[in-house]
Amino acid sequence: MNKLILKFALFIAILSFQLAAEDLSFKEKENILQALKDKISSQYVLEDNIATIVDALSTLQTSNKYKQAKTRKEFAKTLATTVREYDGHFSVLWSDPSKGKAQNKDYEGWFPMLSRKNSGFTKVEVLKGNIGYIDFWGFDNLNESAKAKAKAVLAFVEDTNAVIFDLRKNGGGSAVMIQFISSHFFQNKTHLNSFYNRVTGELTEFWTFDNIEGKKREKVPIYILTSDFTFSAAEEFAYNFKNLKRATIIGAPTGGGANPINVIDLGNGFRASIPVSKAVNPITNSNWEGVGVQPNIVIDSDKAFDLAYKLALETIIPDIKNPYQVKDINEQIQMIDNVVAHE
Repeated sequence: MNKLILKFALFIAILSFQLAAEDLSFKEKENILQALKDKISSQYVLEDNIATIVDALSTLQTSNKYKQAKTRKEFAKTLATTVREYDGHFSVLWSDPSKGKAQNKDYEGWFPMLSRKNSGFTKVEVLKGNIGYIDFWGFDNLNESAKAKAKAVLAFVEDTNAVIFDLRKNGGGSAVMIQFISSHFFQNKTHLNSFYNRVTGELTEFWTFDNIEGKKREKVPIYILTSDFTFSAAEEFAYNFKNLKRATIIGAPTGGGANPINVIDLGNGFRASIPVSKAVNPITNSNWEGVGVQPNIVIDSDKAFDLAYKLALETIIPDIKNPYQVKDINEQIQMIDNVVAHE
């Protein structure tokens, strides 16, 4: 009797091990795959590409990669790899529903991180020659705290003769913060950008604000620095100013992300990030998706600052009356030329 119980216990243990090793059934795979196809078909913003993506997922279903994905995490990775070939914004992830939010404690969201790190502003100064310089890595949500920080930054450079925005390390964020900052550099109400949402069918327009607390600087020369890391809302900022002919963009082409995503539940702990919206610029009637923002002056991003600084100094000097500032400008131009000559 004891031997029978022991054999039964051993059988249960082996069965449990096999179930743990292959915790994803064929039926569950089919259900998740179909849910992903359905969500892409109904919500993906680039409708002309949907048939191709769905066909690719159908082809995947007969592949060895599909059959060999034994766990849910492996299967999520397989799905993600397939759809990301068609759009880098796609992702598919799996997290254990029974663990709730506890398993995500090691990941900090973009906006919470911006909120606790000075709304992304890392450096603001007045450079020699009276050129304003603002370096920031994200566009925070426009809450009262972030608004106060942005106001302080803009006030710090409001009497400079030109302004350099450094977006070379900026990963994006809020379109409303773009509205707020932009409103300081246009005199009249200006249409900056729009977003079309496929799910709602709505086109939402983003204009400069009618009223701001601070100086309007509609004529100050603006230079925007970019790199291939510059992404999303940071690209929008550069793209808006470029097409409105309000700034000179200097650096490398940007990352090419113009289509905001939604995170959509597929069931059983699977979630998919799917682009559901797209930017529609009122001037180009297009956006920078996949191609990035092309600078007015293409140069290695690590050389963009020196070039922008020199151009700003050369642009303002004809209008400068103060001889001491003229002296500062000429000295700084010479210094930049010396640095560049020795690189």
